[in-house]
Amino acid sequence: MSRGMSVRVLALFGLLLSAASVGAAPGGKTSPDATATPYLRENGGVISPSPVLFPLLLNLEPPLPPPPLPGDKILFYPFDEDIPNPERGFMKQSSIPVDQPLDAHKIIAKQPTDTVAWIYFFLDKYKDVRDGKGVNLTDYRGRLLEPIGSGIGLDTVNDSFIEARKKGLKLVIRFVYVGYPGIGSTKDPNQTEPDAPLELVLQHINQLAPLLQENKDVIVAVQTGFIGYWGEWHSSKYMGDLASRKAVLEAVLAAVPQDRMIMLRYPRYKQLWYGGPLTDAQAYSQSNLARIGIHDDAFLKDEIDDGTFKSNTAGVKITDYCDGYPGGEAQCWRDYVNLDTRFTPVGGEASVPNSPRSDCPNALTQLANMHWSLQNNGFNKTLLDSWVAQGCMPEIRRRLGYRFELIEAYIPRSVKAGSSFTINIKLRNVGFAAMFNPRPAYLVLQGASRYELPLAGVDPRLWQPGRESIIALPIDLPQNISPGNYRVGLWLPDASTTLRYNHVYAVRFANAKVWDASAGMNILLDNFYVGP
Repeated sequence: MSRGMSVRVLALFGLLLSAASVGAAPGGKTSPDATATPYLRENGGVISPSPVLFPLLLNLEPPLPPPPLPGDKILFYPFDEDIPNPERGFMKQSSIPVDQPLDAHKIIAKQPTDTVAWIYFFLDKYKDVRDGKGVNLTDYRGRLLEPIGSGIGLDTVNDSFIEARKKGLKLVIRFVYVGYPGIGSTKDPNQTEPDAPLELVLQHINQLAPLLQENKDVIVAVQTGFIGYWGEWHSSKYMGDLASRKAVLEAVLAAVPQDRMIMLRYPRYKQLWYGGPLTDAQAYSQSNLARIGIHDDAFLKDEIDDGTFKSNTAGVKITDYCDGYPGGEAQCWRDYVNLDTRFTPVGGEASVPNSPRSDCPNALTQLANMHWSLQNNGFNKTLLDSWVAQGCMPEIRRRLGYRFELIEAYIPRSVKAGSSFTINIKLRNVGFAAMFNPRPAYLVLQGASRYELPLAGVDPRLWQPGRESIIALPIDLPQNISPGNYRVGLWLPDASTTLRYNHVYAVRFANAKVWDASAGMNILLDNFYVGP
């Protein structure tokens, strides 16, 4: 056999062995680690995984190196500062009675780096005043919300959005008919503090829909709410049946703008009515399946997070999705959520301390597995304080939601007006989650004038956690661009025209010496010359 033939045979044999070993677990099943994080972070640096060695290929000639990328190589250095970024992080939770004028102090961030407020809009005063625990009404007399111009009702809701906009915040919102400290829970409708009948709920959703559409720029997500205690879909007097619950969910989906997502308390309802978990091909399609995330309001309480990871509602199994799952029912629902929430929002609040489940090591693991973006920073205070004492709170603050770091870029230092050049930008997401709301990306040239060049086809929602991403695109300079020196920046503004140039809503990368707050962009190159 000739040397060339021998090399080809050895190469083929080596590749077959390597293909059989990568991404496979004992028994031939695909390993979940096959898509694991492609790097480890240590002391702010990056350690690549050890290369797989193929002894049979030792006689092969080394492959030709890839051609050099055009432009100068620019390196960036990550830092560990807690920085503000929109639509992610810790939230200050406040309850706002809709029947009263807005108290503007309720729309607030607790820390300077927080950007989201979590608002419960209370509708309890719009129920029938005759209703109560064990009361049966045959002529229910709820009332509608007061109209715009009344100073309360719809005005209170609308004013909340206006106040958020003034303060550079966004809102996660929920509408609630009943809830107070110590209310507990019950499976018996006759012993339940009343929420509201389906007919009144649908009327209120219909009233609220125009406000949700008009103010989507400051809405992070809408929690389904309305049903049961705290709007958490348990302990409901009027809507314990599945048909009523689905009617409320679909009314909320219809009322909320198509490019905003819903957060549902229990994943079993999403699976029952829409399927899932989401695949890459289904993500961000604006279908009902693609628009529903989760809020876990009993995070780390126990194995099932107080019923979050169960197939039962009030003791009745509503779906057989997890029947026979090898890891058991709770793990089945956790796996469902872990896959589904790669593309949808996760938020809520921590439960009571339950060591070691609620301690830092497991908390960090579950925050990452479930892709948490939003967390109540006021409850449970004892558990939150334990994260401070154990030392993981700074990491949790940094990593809730997305956190982008620039790694390197290749950009030429001079070009001619009207010409084209290529950019190559490598970045990574070290947060727990991906973005879930749409956001454009621009390359900006800032000099005597500002030129905003859209990066066609770049969708920051696809920058998944634990992965590196590359922006590699040709850039066409305008023919009429003024010659001179420019700074080049990466600009991720808000998708809405109302907030586009409010730079507190632009995305900041977690790198030293790149953020220009006045321009709302991340500086890639300080000295870029455009010639005539």
